[in-house]
Amino acid sequence: MMRFFLVLMAMICVLPASAEPVDLPPGSALRGELLDTLRPLVEYDLGAPVEFVVTSLQVDGDRAFARVAAQRPMGAPIDMETTPMVLRDGLPLDTIDGPRIEAFFHQSPARWEVVEFVIGATDVWWWAYDCKHYGGLLSE
Repeated sequence: MMRFFLVLMAMICVLPASAEPVDLPPGSALRGELLDTLRPLVEYDLGAPVEFVVTSLQVDGDRAFARVAAQRPMGAPIDMETTPMVLRDGLPLDTIDGPRIEAFFHQSPARWEVVEFVIGATDVWWWAYDCKHYGGLLSE
């Protein structure tokens, strides 16, 4: 009987989890870690400092997907005309739909990394992005 129990426990531990994506609640350590991973990339394009208003932030194993809006501290709006992505990079304002951001993350052995992100997309570029790895996060 003990052998059966040990074999059963070993099988349970080895089988992959089939969990649903998890919405990360405000204040959770992982939510903070993911947003802090994204922040320097967004600040490069929008200028610092930025805060995020989270629309959706989900994790599924070692993958995550975020839909956020950037703002200045204390809720001040970002003037897109004065951002580095416009002034430095010459991105036309009419191609930017505000400071909305969609981002895909992957957890490497050392840390979370941003795989791909877009600021102000005018379409749903992310909808069919790498369905093999991120499809479970794109069910909405």
